[in-house]
Amino acid sequence: MPRNMSSVIGVVDDSIRGGRLIGAMVTIVGSMRQAATDANGIFQIDSIAPGPHQLVVTHPLLDTLGIQILSAPFTLNPGVRTQIGAHTPSYEEIKSKACPRGGVATGSALLIGRVNLADSDDPAVGAAVSLVYKDLVTKDGVEKVRNARVSATGSFAICGLPATIAGTLQASLAGAKTADLPVKTNDAAISTAMLSIGGASTSGSAVLRGSITSKLGAPIGGAQVTLVGTTTIAVTADDGSFTLAGLPGGTHELVARKIGFARASEVLTISPRGQNTVKVILEEAQILSTIHIVSQMDDGLSKMGFLARKQLGRGWYLTPEQIEQKNPQITTDLFRTSNGIRMMQGRGGRILQSSSSAGSSQDGCMNIFIDHARFDQMQAGDVDDAIPVADLGAIEYYANPSSVPSEFNVVGKTCATLVVWTKTLLMTIAKPPKP
Repeated sequence: MPRNMSSVIGVVDDSIRGGRLIGAMVTIVGSMRQAATDANGIFQIDSIAPGPHQLVVTHPLLDTLGIQILSAPFTLNPGVRTQIGAHTPSYEEIKSKACPRGGVATGSALLIGRVNLADSDDPAVGAAVSLVYKDLVTKDGVEKVRNARVSATGSFAICGLPATIAGTLQASLAGAKTADLPVKTNDAAISTAMLSIGGASTSGSAVLRGSITSKLGAPIGGAQVTLVGTTTIAVTADDGSFTLAGLPGGTHELVARKIGFARASEVLTISPRGQNTVKVILEEAQILSTIHIVSQMDDGLSKMGFLARKQLGRGWYLTPEQIEQKNPQITTDLFRTSNGIRMMQGRGGRILQSSSSAGSSQDGCMNIFIDHARFDQMQAGDVDDAIPVADLGAIEYYANPSSVPSEFNVVGKTCATLVVWTKTLLMTIAKPPKP
């Protein structure tokens, strides 16, 4: 360091979670001089001009809380290294600012976050935020719901929560909504979340690139990848890579599936600006037994809306009991005598088509959803390959496009619609979270 210059060294304490704040960026206000805190929360900045200064500390945690840390003003002398400390606000300080008195309280923990608009990064003012969770300490199995509104600064707070919970968080505004963001805390006084809301459109200008590998790191080719709620589907190349283009910005759920592997999903935020990348790991499928699980799956079917739609009777439905009674050898065996479905035999297997063109945008077209994610038949046999018969949970089919529930509508492709639910998904959402 030149003799006529100064330097600072110090630590940033994490008063919220205890310990030191790792990975924070510490900057001399009004200059380009900065440094990141190391694994011990220590930073050092050299070659600073002598005189009065101030430090500013930024960090993803602080961004989510809407907080910026400014140190007290200090003066640096030539050739002298000065020790400076900084710390985040305490739990009590954050609570007094974020949580008004009164309201529902089942604990002392806080969930604080921000919601922005995907297209502009502006605050999603007025957006509704909903948290559905279970208390993992009481283990009563009861789902609770807490709601909040996004303020003019883009922040929200849900106060009085148990410290150990598992659930999902979602934001909605003007007909658009985010995917369900998993939330899990373990004895945490404060937890944070970031969400991004796109428009109601199922398309946009964002591009997502990624790769899919096995648990051992081997690339997986031929896997189908889609963003839930959009019409775009990609198939991975031999090196496991894929590209999804024309996507709407926001917080979305990405779903990947490949025969022989369990369905995988990732909740990620996609921006119309900059690069969006993701790495997905598929694990080998563990097919559930076909007996003794029917009653447990009913809870999953209820949560996915199957039972309510079945009661309306706009299509035809196969319950877990009915599928078991039919005892199909492969999945498409279930549709041999089904009204509204035509099976075409091709090289390598069967292709499903609609037997009615009434109200459809093209003759024989059929939209297929597996566990609420779009699925395209790329070649004969794809349906049987994608859904092993031992994993069949329930089926619903809408021969008339006008009867298709809105959540399964595909923009620009008005068709009959087949919806398949797997045992793996139904059992996953039916059973209580593990502590």
